[in-house]
Amino acid sequence: MKANEIYKRFLLKINKNDTNEGINILPSLFVLMFNSEAQRWIGQKIDGNGDNIGLDNLDVLLETDIELVKGNKKDDWVEFKIPEDKDIHRHSHSFAFVKKGNCQTTIFYFEKKSLGLTATLADDFNKAQFDFEEAPFIITKGNIKAYVDGFEITKFLTSFYRFPKSIDIAGYTKIDGSSSEDIDCELHSSLIEEIINRLVLEVIRQYKDGESFQYSKDRIQTEP
Repeated sequence: MKANEIYKRFLLKINKNDTNEGINILPSLFVLMFNSEAQRWIGQKIDGNGDNIGLDNLDVLLETDIELVKGNKKDDWVEFKIPEDKDIHRHSHSFAFVKKGNCQTTIFYFEKKSLGLTATLADDFNKAQFDFEEAPFIITKGNIKAYVDGFEITKFLTSFYRFPKSIDIAGYTKIDGSSSEDIDCELHSSLIEEIINRLVLEVIRQYKDGESFQYSKDRIQTEP
């Protein structure tokens, strides 16, 4: 959706029309508000779905099968560098191409937290196993540490959710002195509407009385 359209929809919701009567939110302020709320709201949605179920409308934010560069290694683990140029929010899934002797296969890597790692590595059902094609990893200091047990990783690929790209609206001078430009929103329209509604309620909460806020909240919740 175009950034200007998002802005107009926002103005229409906080006022009776598009003339900025009552509450005046300049494009520069709206851009900051929208980008901040988008980061927070999308982050909550992703974090609230630990099993990735119900995240279909966030597929635009899913970066898939990124091959990672191999780093340090020891007998029971190999580190892979997480790309610094990716605005990563949360890991989705990972797998690796591995070999053991003359045998080759693909192993699914599942994330574990450092706190429970010792127990995982000692557990025959959860430790790295070539035959069962599963192995744990942890994320630490900008790296994925993938555990191995008698096999070699030849290629490691990971997928993750990133934060949405920021929108912008042409016509104002930014804090750094550069001119703003039109940058549209990449999110699905349903998510954009959710973000707009959350912004509207927050703005009305700050600018209007409680009765008006409750009326606007009820109106937004019943809109298609």
